[in-house]
Amino acid sequence: MARPATPLSPKPSPARAAAASGDVLQAWSRVQAPLCRLLLDAGIDYPRASAELRRIFLQQAHDQMVRSGAADTDSTLSLLSGVHRKEVRQWRAQARRADGQAAIPVSSQVYARWSALPGYRDRRRRPKALRRLGPAPSFEALAREVTQDIHPFSVLQEMARLGLVELSLRKGVEYVVPRHDGYIPHGDLKQLIELFGMNLADHAAAAVANLGPDSPRLEQSVFADGLSQASMARLADLARELWAQSRDRMVAEALRCLESDRADRAAHGRMRFGAYYWNDPDARAPAPPRRRPKAAARDAGKSPSRPSKERL
Repeated sequence: MARPATPLSPKPSPARAAAASGDVLQAWSRVQAPLCRLLLDAGIDYPRASAELRRIFLQQAHDQMVRSGAADTDSTLSLLSGVHRKEVRQWRAQARRADGQAAIPVSSQVYARWSALPGYRDRRRRPKALRRLGPAPSFEALAREVTQDIHPFSVLQEMARLGLVELSLRKGVEYVVPRHDGYIPHGDLKQLIELFGMNLADHAAAAVANLGPDSPRLEQSVFADGLSQASMARLADLARELWAQSRDRMVAEALRCLESDRADRAAHGRMRFGAYYWNDPDARAPAPPRRRPKAAARDAGKSPSRPSKERL
């Protein structure tokens, strides 16, 4: 049920390369299906998407060309990418947008510590309500552990805007109450889309790396079919429970590593650990698109009401 990583040969034979390219294209098409649905839902049509894909394709081809030590010329890049040299020149002339990693929001960092540090959790190991002001454990102390550049009240306002927390008055003392067990910024679609892009990009990077000769990354899944609605719901609950346990352990250890690496000037690496659960209530293959029937011939001897015999 778990899929092992199978590295591709770094220098496959022409026949194997042709077979592998067909398999890779088929797998890539399968991955693109939900992403195309996302584009269509966002009102993005094919010309706009293809223009962006060409830019990404050229950037990745250029990076691969540089890593291999090939001459950085328009002709070489055009040959590698299959993009016409005229479009290569246009791409070089344009100011290239940096695809660097988006900064992790302060609200996300605060919520991560809130979920991991013992003094900030309740008996069920969930983020507990905190006094807004005062020494630790308080929201003010928690926010200052993350950043000294942003005032804790500004952090609180942002988290309230995202629907992550709310204020409560208890015996004349203000408390910050978490509204979710995890960091889900319901109030900010832009941030949700950014999280979607970062999570999916790193997941894809790990999967792609596992097809190469390097040491395999963790990228596994468990699957089953022939399930009822009740079974899928039960397994979904189990997935959330298992994720909460592993998330807490990973966040706690990551915080310890960050503290120990704080003085290391060479500590520039990053990591992402995630899990996902997906179920499809009707996993049967979708029907292929139907062809439009050709216009029926209207010979003088045919009745206009006679049905066409074109096969659909």
